[in-house]
Amino acid sequence: MQPVKIKIDGNYFDCQIYSGRLYLWTFDGDLKIINWNALINSLIKNDRDKIVMNFCFLDGNYLYKSSLIELFKDRDFRKLLLKKFAHVEEKKFIVTEKMLSKFTMGVQNTPLNLIPTDTEIYSNKLYFINEMGLFSASANRQKSEKYLVSSRPTKLWDCNLFSIKANKYPQIALSGGDEGLFEYNISQTKPDNLKIIEKNIYQISENHSSFSNYTYLNIFNSSLVDKSYLAMFKWEKSDENVLPPLQMMNYKGKNLNRNFDHLLSTEAIFEQEIDANSLSWGIDDKINLITESKFEIIKCNYFADIDKGQKMFNKIYSNEINISGELVNTGSCYFGNIIETTNGLFILLSNGSNYVINEEITRWRTYPRSKNYENHLHVILDDCIEIYSFNQDYFIEDQIDKVFGIEFKEPKSYFDTSYFDNIWDYN
Repeated sequence: MQPVKIKIDGNYFDCQIYSGRLYLWTFDGDLKIINWNALINSLIKNDRDKIVMNFCFLDGNYLYKSSLIELFKDRDFRKLLLKKFAHVEEKKFIVTEKMLSKFTMGVQNTPLNLIPTDTEIYSNKLYFINEMGLFSASANRQKSEKYLVSSRPTKLWDCNLFSIKANKYPQIALSGGDEGLFEYNISQTKPDNLKIIEKNIYQISENHSSFSNYTYLNIFNSSLVDKSYLAMFKWEKSDENVLPPLQMMNYKGKNLNRNFDHLLSTEAIFEQEIDANSLSWGIDDKINLITESKFEIIKCNYFADIDKGQKMFNKIYSNEINISGELVNTGSCYFGNIIETTNGLFILLSNGSNYVINEEITRWRTYPRSKNYENHLHVILDDCIEIYSFNQDYFIEDQIDKVFGIEFKEPKSYFDTSYFDNIWDYN
């Protein structure tokens, strides 16, 4: 399968997609908010394409639903759906700036009139960093509001950060370069064994941090100039009172804290020496390592019973890799692993095939923690933004055995206390 692509003309610096709206930052200092749903519907010229276009760009989560797994096993149904995807893959979708203006809900100055270094949108809030620090502003506001993103952001910290990455829960990993790795935590499970730098901001490590991501409870820290590592956390009983309705924090009458445990080096995880030119990264169930000639993948089992001989980290892939250019950035999502070099993007897809974008990249984004856009890859080039929809992962029947990309699991409630039955028994 080939990805379905939409090209949007224009000169952009950053982008986000959230709750039916596409946010585009321009080099002119503008923030444009686009009615994404309406834009996609305008591109559907034939009713036979409507269902696939919805799967591609509006509801990427739908085909992962467990109720459809049995249907995918039906050869006729599978063949029909693949045919529908193939029909859309052949089309070229180009949105000119004039066309885009028809679906522009609002244009405003970028908050603080400074181009952000990085952005995240979580729980109807835009978090962004620039040379002045870390800020938050209300987003996804009502259409009746003058500004769809608040023009008066709240300053959370004055550190000049490199990148930010939100968890599914109210926590954001903050990478501060030589300053180290931090976390902005507004949940009720605040650690009581980490240094508080600012209100709700905790220092995890003083080691260099270029970018980071969550591997469930933990944070994997990646460095382009130093050694990468995994910051491990654990649930511990707390004497502090935690108020309902956060039952998860008061499990079986025991109050819980997500506390820092220890740092684990990449060498310890992969059980080998790591050379200076390598880069490792992790998200959810996998930790990846790329060197000058090899790509390796570790699958994590944080519930491993060490006393019974089970391993927490199991190597599932090790093979030569041939990509050109200097490593710049990496990432993983459900549809595969993404490696950015000075020559473009190299994508190792979850079905074992490759996809290459040989362009000079301004920025790229994926959205593995979103509810609708986990199959998206947004690539900003000099004169446009290309929005790719990768859909081959829906047709992988056994996500557990998938090598490339993170494993899709049916989402569980953050308040589902059965989660802790896999960790310990209070009885």
